[in-house]
Amino acid sequence: MEILIIANLYPDERQPTFGTFVAQHASALRRAGAGVEVVAITGVAVSRAFARKYLWLTARAIGHALRARVRRRLPQVVEAHVAYPTALLAWLVARILGAKLVIYCHGSDVTGVAARSRLHHALATWVFARAELVVANSSFLRELLLSRYRVPASRLVVLPPGVDLRRFTTTSEHRRLDEVLFVGWLSRAKGVFELVEAVSRLREPRVALRIAGGGPEQRALEEAAREAGIDAQFLGPVAPTEVARLMTEAAVVAIPSVGPEGLGLVALEAMAAGALVVAAASGGLSESVIDGETGWLVPPGDVDALTAALRDALATVNGAAPSRLAALRRRAQEKAGEHDIDAIALRTLTIYGSLEAGNHA
Repeated sequence: MEILIIANLYPDERQPTFGTFVAQHASALRRAGAGVEVVAITGVAVSRAFARKYLWLTARAIGHALRARVRRRLPQVVEAHVAYPTALLAWLVARILGAKLVIYCHGSDVTGVAARSRLHHALATWVFARAELVVANSSFLRELLLSRYRVPASRLVVLPPGVDLRRFTTTSEHRRLDEVLFVGWLSRAKGVFELVEAVSRLREPRVALRIAGGGPEQRALEEAAREAGIDAQFLGPVAPTEVARLMTEAAVVAIPSVGPEGLGLVALEAMAAGALVVAAASGGLSESVIDGETGWLVPPGDVDALTAALRDALATVNGAAPSRLAALRRRAQEKAGEHDIDAIALRTLTIYGSLEAGNHA
């Protein structure tokens, strides 16, 4: 199986944290025996130069497709990450190559498109209708694709991006029992302001907040943390290996999103690392974080509930209920194991094989 991935997010030296899920997916497909080539936007700030970066991606992708035809080494599948607008280009490339088009939907590419304009919604609906397969990373996203974009159920499949379990260990001699960790993009939708306020309401000076990631709200968050008088450390963007280490050290990983999450991969990674998870019941997060079983779920934007959950989680990890802690970690490990990236890669190739045979997913 030969696969061409076209992505608008992919890690590079300048932005090592962007699109790591795509890079890990590509590596897992290779380990499963597929030949994988990647054409992606690199070296350009994600939030800038929209026209320039997509023109550059278009030129590279079409050039790659034309060279593949000359060499007569044609991929059977073209994957688009993330769904929109990358899928428009991927559709053209798939036509040039005579390949099957598979569109991967990760979250905001689906939840945010319809709100932009009727034109964006119409274009997204149009390209979804021309894909042999549309992949949702959660059942939440699948339902949106069915209802909002009219994607036929016969061409929809739920495939989470997967967790590379080899990067995580559940035991650490250096776990910081009073540390809350946030990993992600620093925007209003991620609920980081609510998290800063919740940590301040704990009124526990020994509790530290570590924030890994960059984004437009970093300076405002630093100021909010200073005003709240909490111990907050802003680490900036960190590589996946560093994320794994931070999660292994943290007592609690918080995912307090106020906007809808496609899946919430951070929650699954935290479970794999043995940290306790406190998350907002936002979109696909509710599928991995089961309240009272694999972590704590709170209503999005509810600072009181978030504070109470953080307090309970910190007390649990500090020995208030050893049997409860063991049960939470055991069930969380099971949930993370259901998302093993190598098992998902094998399943993906099986599905692609059925596309080649003319069957629907």
